Amino acid sequence: MMLRWNAVLFLFLITVPLLRAGEPLYVPHGADAMGMAFSVTATPGHWNCFHNPALLTAASATSFSAAIENRFMLPALSSKAVSAVLAIKPAPLGLVATHYGNGDYYRLFTGLGSAVKITDGIALGLQVDYISEHGVGEYRDVYNVTFEAGMTSLLTPSLTLGLHLFNPLSPLNTLPSSIEAGLQWSQSDDFLLAAGVSKVTDEPLSVQCGLSWDVLDRLVLRSGYMSSPAAFAFGIGFRTGSLQTDAGFLINSVTGVTSSVSLIWTIR
Repeated sequence: MMLRWNAVLFLFLITVPLLRAGEPLYVPHGADAMGMAFSVTATPGHWNCFHNPALLTAASATSFSAAIENRFMLPALSSKAVSAVLAIKPAPLGLVATHYGNGDYYRLFTGLGSAVKITDGIALGLQVDYISEHGVGEYRDVYNVTFEAGMTSLLTPSLTLGLHLFNPLSPLNTLPSSIEAGLQWSQSDDFLLAAGVSKVTDEPLSVQCGLSWDVLDRLVLRSGYMSSPAAFAFGIGFRTGSLQTDAGFLINSVTGVTSSVSLIWTIR
């Protein structure tokens, strides 16, 4: 237990000083994560592996996914993503590629990650990212390479801690940094609660909470709330055989509705 808490403290202390100025980076997270208001830093799942690469160690089977998100119902702010989680032992791999924006401005994001268990209760993950931004007119193209790191720690049989750091290289590039910490509590495979906090450079601290409930063998209901930007979340998932379809929604009283749909195919 002392080793776990020392690792948690070490990761936190080295990340806080690295937060600096920059514009928010938007990367699709999957409809299931949106349905829980993105409180998934410690929650296993296909898309959640790209919220915290350490979660790759929970992958028991290889899976592929495609997702579409529409921010505030504006086509110019839509995003598309494809991803793969390869359950290769002892170090599973995660690959993701996203496109955000339209013809006048768009951002391409690609990432390759992996993770290992260093003890029965602690996993460490790392993902290398290549991000390019393209515009027209006075906007110049920008290219950045960075990485993100994550950790999960099983604090008790029913409680898991997750930590995630994005872009510790912020002094060397134009990207923002962010840090996330979250907890997941679950005593069965049918119901879980999650909570977390996140901080992006020059953005307010955000608190998230969410739940996921398997009401039937194939039907999952999700809900959540995030404080910044303030939004309520809900979602639904349906599983049949090797396919899983999810839909998630964020509702903000000012900006409106953000929606996401994803399809996951698992090779069992």
